Amino acid sequence: MGLTAAVVVPFQVLSGVILLSTVSNGNEIPHGTFASVGTRSSAHSTSVGANAVLTLTGALVTVLTTAACVKAVSDAYLDRPTGIEISLRFALRRLLPLLWLTVMTAVLLVLAFLALVIPGIWLYAAWSVATPVLLIDGCGAWAALRRSFRLVRHRWWPTAGVLIVSELMVTIVGAAIQGLLVGVFLTGSAVGVVVVLVSLAAAVSAILTRPFVAAVRTVLYYDLRVRNEGYDVELLAEQLGIPRSELPAPVVEGPQSAGQPGGPPFWPPPPGWRPSAPASPSDGRHA
Repeated sequence: MGLTAAVVVPFQVLSGVILLSTVSNGNEIPHGTFASVGTRSSAHSTSVGANAVLTLTGALVTVLTTAACVKAVSDAYLDRPTGIEISLRFALRRLLPLLWLTVMTAVLLVLAFLALVIPGIWLYAAWSVATPVLLIDGCGAWAALRRSFRLVRHRWWPTAGVLIVSELMVTIVGAAIQGLLVGVFLTGSAVGVVVVLVSLAAAVSAILTRPFVAAVRTVLYYDLRVRNEGYDVELLAEQLGIPRSELPAPVVEGPQSAGQPGGPPFWPPPPGWRPSAPASPSDGRHA
């Protein structure tokens, strides 16, 4: 959440300044859910242009924060300290491929939904882990879509179920926060008040929901790789450019140790798990 705030808050401040300089009343603010509230026909061309700029910039911010959150979740999976600067640098290095992936996915999904709704729904779930694939595997946009499809193919229903639940949660939280603004628009408050509330609600909604969405898709990616490929921590560290010498020492012998005395409760072990310390010879117990 702190990582998201570091990117979202400056953007919302900038968007508020732009809106204050381009609109003359609260009803002209074309923002998210409330774009249809009020009279759009009276909007000036400058406010329409400002909205276009803010929409594009907002998409860029979303891509950047999502990528940075994927890096932070990956560091947590490796039991390493997370940092805002490290995660943002990681995201910036991969920003162009991420933007291309975002555009490709949006266009192809729109075409699939227009052709037939069912293929669009199928592809939405099948491509749901394309962003973690691109970031962690280091492949291109097309390769990320193909690899995501292969990972999800045999677990489409569980993946779709997780996505539905997470999207419902995000939608409810976002709507609850932004819904507080409806009364402001209907009462025709001063433009300054409306801009401040819109920017504040958008920032709070993003800070609460974007890390959650990124975490869900990242954990899905790792779960699918563990199930399909026996993916382990050393491979992840290698792909993230982390020397193996910096990883925690191995603590288990293999999957056969799961559920055994001194072994993990399941395989792969949960993050942060460590075997219990060997018992001293004096107490008559064995490690």
